[in-house]
Amino acid sequence: MIDRQFSGAMWRRYSDFSGCRLVLFAAALFYAVMLAGCAAEGTTRILSYYGDWTGVRPGQRPTRHTGVDFDGAKGDPVIAAADGTVVNVLPESAWPCGNGLIIEHRVDDTPVGWTLYCHMDETNVQRGQKIKRGDVVGKFGATGHSLGVPHLHFGLCPDQPCRGPAPATVDPLPFIVGCFDPAKTVAYSALETSSGKPRLVLTYPVRCGRLWR
Repeated sequence: MIDRQFSGAMWRRYSDFSGCRLVLFAAALFYAVMLAGCAAEGTTRILSYYGDWTGVRPGQRPTRHTGVDFDGAKGDPVIAAADGTVVNVLPESAWPCGNGLIIEHRVDDTPVGWTLYCHMDETNVQRGQKIKRGDVVGKFGATGHSLGVPHLHFGLCPDQPCRGPAPATVDPLPFIVGCFDPAKTVAYSALETSSGKPRLVLTYPVRCGRLWR
């Protein structure tokens, strides 16, 4: 009788433990898919996250990563992550960014952040140009300190324009609500003003395949 009670208690404990493991595994998988960037649409892959010591090639960085590196092929479109104004266009000689640009974003005429786009093969915007979310602003490339790997370095500076090799950046992923969908531009605008405090709402700076077929 005691053995049977003990066996039953152990089985219930094992079942509870297995259930917890399943829940934790599901949560970890969901979080990993979200961080993968557009995983539901099946195209975008992140090579290096904000704060990483590793980069797009094996080896350790001299400093922590100040942005997010999105994978892509040379010539793939780079798109604006939010409405804004181009405040700087960087030439290929700009180190470590290479060909790139900085976009200032405002909510009700209040600056709420600046996004940085680096390593592009080319840019197709000019300083002072007004940009809409989803506009193509350049093409994937491997300029600057890209280690020869085509990718997009995407950075976010919340308090001042991104300047210098180590700007005052934050992780842009928590500000990204998903892939840009041309049919949802009104919804994106509503998100920007729905809270009492102005906030920056970004979409991925790369196209997600299923939405553009």
